[in-house]
Amino acid sequence: MQSSTAFFYVIARILAVGLFLTSGIDKLFHYQENLALMTQHHVPTFFLPLVILLEVGGSVAIALGFLTRFSAFFMAIFSILAGILFYQGWSYAHLIVWLKNASCAAGFIFLVLQGAGRFSIDYWLSSLRQKKNHR
Repeated sequence: MQSSTAFFYVIARILAVGLFLTSGIDKLFHYQENLALMTQHHVPTFFLPLVILLEVGGSVAIALGFLTRFSAFFMAIFSILAGILFYQGWSYAHLIVWLKNASCAAGFIFLVLQGAGRFSIDYWLSSLRQKKNHR
């Protein structure tokens, strides 16, 4: 993989998770408001800590290229489920937000398929395993 391509993988990973990282941090600071929103949409509130963990932890993992395929898989599922659960209705605003979630899911699916790239913890760990297996 060329250095320029590997660099763009880093940029893509960071851009892919910016929305989710800020959203997860916001949920920490506005925990009660998010509990109320979940209740309003009939989503069990015990999911909120898991959502925060996925949004913050998954975002950091993907940005660093650590467990990228695993994290991206769950971020894709989360994106679609959040769209279904929170943006129901037929308004233009709901359509736009639902399409944003679908677009995010598509980007995460590409990460699942392609991996993190050369400038990542995943690549580094894979290289270490290969060196160990060749001894």
